[in-house]
Amino acid sequence: MASASRDFLAPGELAAICEAARFPADIADALSEAAEAVRGDGELAEAAVRFRRELFEDANRPPDDVNRELLAYGADGALLAAVVYAGAIPLLAERYAARGLPQEVLVDTVHDLVIWMRAHLRRHGRRGLSELGWLHQHLRGELFRLGRLQFHFVASPFPVNAFRHRTTGDVAVLSEGGVRYRSDGQLDGTCGLFDAAGGWESAYAFDGAHYEGHPVSALGSADRKTVRLGADEWELALQKGDPVLNVHVPEGERLSPEACRDSYARAAAFAAAHFPGNPYRAFVCDSWLLAPAFRTLLPESSNIVRFQRDYHLLPVLSNESQALERVFGYGTTLADLPSAKAETSLQRIVRDHLAAGGRIHNAGGFRLA
Repeated sequence: MASASRDFLAPGELAAICEAARFPADIADALSEAAEAVRGDGELAEAAVRFRRELFEDANRPPDDVNRELLAYGADGALLAAVVYAGAIPLLAERYAARGLPQEVLVDTVHDLVIWMRAHLRRHGRRGLSELGWLHQHLRGELFRLGRLQFHFVASPFPVNAFRHRTTGDVAVLSEGGVRYRSDGQLDGTCGLFDAAGGWESAYAFDGAHYEGHPVSALGSADRKTVRLGADEWELALQKGDPVLNVHVPEGERLSPEACRDSYARAAAFAAAHFPGNPYRAFVCDSWLLAPAFRTLLPESSNIVRFQRDYHLLPVLSNESQALERVFGYGTTLADLPSAKAETSLQRIVRDHLAAGGRIHNAGGFRLA
């Protein structure tokens, strides 16, 4: 990998970075051409160096602010952003070397730039990079691709308390108090639907001997009836704010159960070897792939259903937007469905379900470590 101290805009330098990162020829050529154009414009070159420094070296400004300025800069900020982010790979390589992290993990992780450059081309008809807030985590060394899946350390965002039975290992989940649910057990406002008449607010208490609250089923639905769990039998295993490994599913190859479980095993070994001071209590995920509707819409053999089975599902405030984008393409809305092409079985199932008045929305989920 090229040294971070070298000028990433120097002739041939970005081509060398792309070669080390094993970027495909179309992306490498586009980045090299863009770097040449930036290098030939003194103002753009100065801006590129400044943006890389502010995003990946100094970190004195909020990255979201810098990214917004970068995307709005000049005639094509998205193309400039692609050069800046690819040019930061040597800085990332230095961080990996300092931590003793494997080079292969770096190569696999920065491949997301390829995925999102191609997504930008599909969406806008020109080269560039626009998912900067997401990719900033990759280039700062905070997110890692380990096999099929990506992982990064976060605090658990879900307002639930998960318990593990001290003898059987069974898992039970109680909602935190003060959460408003609809009568169907989803968060009030999911898919824009509110339940003023049948909605209810959760309660939760621990008296030193028993935990009492509203259970959340493995399919991600909260129950209005409360249950009690004895502390002598049930151990609190996960609550909001606990350290967890957040799981993301990058675009690409099939999401087979074998590949996913290989990734979980790799993540566990990677965290133990390289981040022993960062204990985590669970893997968590928030995705359209966890949409509860898929349990009835898709066959048991579906990789989406099999991915879901690795998680205890949880209600999150969401709508159809992510599922529509991932199934039909960027920018698809409910209003577009009547004219949307349904060439795959998943597209046909989703289209027909929504057209009949059904709902599909994201869910959260966890699997205890």
